[in-house]
Amino acid sequence: MPPVRIVVDSTADIPPDVRAMHDIHVVPVLLHRNGETLRDDIDISRDEYYRWLAEHDTLPTTSAPPVGMFEQVFRELTRDGGAVLSLSVAAGLSATYGAAVQAARLVPEARIVCVDSHSIAMPIAYLALAAARCLAQGATLDEAVALVETLRDRTVAYVSLQTLRYLERGGRISRTRALLGTLLDVKPVLEVRDSQVLPVERVRTWRRVPPRLLELAQARGAYQELSVVYTTGRDEAETLADACAAAGLLERDRIRTVQIGAVLGTHMGPGALGITGLLAGGSDPTPSRRE
Repeated sequence: MPPVRIVVDSTADIPPDVRAMHDIHVVPVLLHRNGETLRDDIDISRDEYYRWLAEHDTLPTTSAPPVGMFEQVFRELTRDGGAVLSLSVAAGLSATYGAAVQAARLVPEARIVCVDSHSIAMPIAYLALAAARCLAQGATLDEAVALVETLRDRTVAYVSLQTLRYLERGGRISRTRALLGTLLDVKPVLEVRDSQVLPVERVRTWRRVPPRLLELAQARGAYQELSVVYTTGRDEAETLADACAAAGLLERDRIRTVQIGAVLGTHMGPGALGITGLLAGGSDPTPSRRE
């Protein structure tokens, strides 16, 4: 049976050691600043990027990988007759999925299936890892695709922002709303679900954010994958991961702390913190009623 390779874009935030272990290939999303174009995680590290972001008023722009970049990767990975399963950030949030689909059409001699993850960041990684493990056990490409399409409704992603300034600079909210939130010290909690970024609630102080994130995650049920994600506060992320383990969400050695990539971080800003997970079978994928 020809090999099946997995491709994700860099917004998946899959740690390098995990990518290497499961032979997962990454196509970088692009950052544009001061007339230069940077490939996410290749031309600039995440720590370097966040230091630059905090020091400059001009907000970079981001763009999907060009079709040709996907095409090149697809051709290289299918040269030996293999197939590709490509997983992309939610089509409702980025043009990346569309670029992958167009690239697949340019390689008609190969079997390439592009799947919309309906999510962002680590939830894409959970789907990729599930597919990789499935394929390693002898599953076909079609079986791996069916598994991914089943699991994507069980992904969970909550994140809170320490400042609204970057959403305002990126045009996501008005300047007046950002200023009001800053004056009131309001910290928005957001959820990514069904290809949308949805407001959950506004927490009054940052001190209350980590326990509230934990409560929201805990209300969803049992997990088979769990990560605490952050832009710049690794120590705070580790503390929240300890709290998740203490609350019984998952064993501590199975909870990753993962730095959010530059693309999402451009809009979240320094200090963002979140919990992402993949619900275990039997859990209710429907979010609990908001307070």
